Amino acid sequence: MEGVDRVDGESISRLLRAWRARVDARTVRELRGTFPPPGRKLSQAHVARLTGVSEGWYRALEAGRRQDFSESFLLRVAQALRLSDAETLTLFLAVTGRRPPALPGAGGELPHGVKALLEQQVSYPAYLSDVAWNVVATNSLMGEWFPWARRPGANLMRWALLDPEAREQMLDWEDSCARVYLAMLRVAANSDAANGELRGLVADILDADADCRRIWSEEHDVVEHRDGHVFRLCLPVHGRREVRVTTHVLLPIQRPDLRFVFITPLDGWRP
Repeated sequence: MEGVDRVDGESISRLLRAWRARVDARTVRELRGTFPPPGRKLSQAHVARLTGVSEGWYRALEAGRRQDFSESFLLRVAQALRLSDAETLTLFLAVTGRRPPALPGAGGELPHGVKALLEQQVSYPAYLSDVAWNVVATNSLMGEWFPWARRPGANLMRWALLDPEAREQMLDWEDSCARVYLAMLRVAANSDAANGELRGLVADILDADADCRRIWSEEHDVVEHRDGHVFRLCLPVHGRREVRVTTHVLLPIQRPDLRFVFITPLDGWRP
């Protein structure tokens, strides 16, 4: 069988056949009233009908043949086969080498463990942000250090790159902040072409600020994250004393669409 991905002898073809075999076609609402009426077994033709492609196109997926399968098609396959989050992840990794754009269940309430970890972090500021740097949640110290983070619609990039307050509070703003954050936006803008929010964020920032436009045109650096990056801050909460801090970025396994970020002072300084 050509082009089959294997892990310890397992193949995505075998998994797809097994996942399809466990679905009772008689329980699929979209197949009711079709002729001939479906029997117990969900066929390749049924999956093709449910996903809006030809039977040959779905058969190529199940045979393990390399094709240009779109993310939207694979998500429809996952829905038709009633795949779990882990099964959907396996399908995407085997076929595209990437995680799915959004696992079912992403969004909504924060998992209890993630929320508890954030709230119990009482030594240093910490927050959760999504892939477009929208602030989802903060601990109490983050709100004390950075009151903007608790405003409705708070977004790290918009504050750091567009708010005059950021240029006062983040020392050496252009080199330490703007160039790093714009380099991160370059990676994000090229990582998910279908994400309109990310494209809009980049466009809004470049449209709004001449310094950001200049840096964007001058630089070609790319940065995936700022884990371990050192900032010099001058915040009202510290009486505007200079404080050097570093950031630590974690990805919660329960919510890979979120970033868990906490900020620790350097040089033995304590809040």
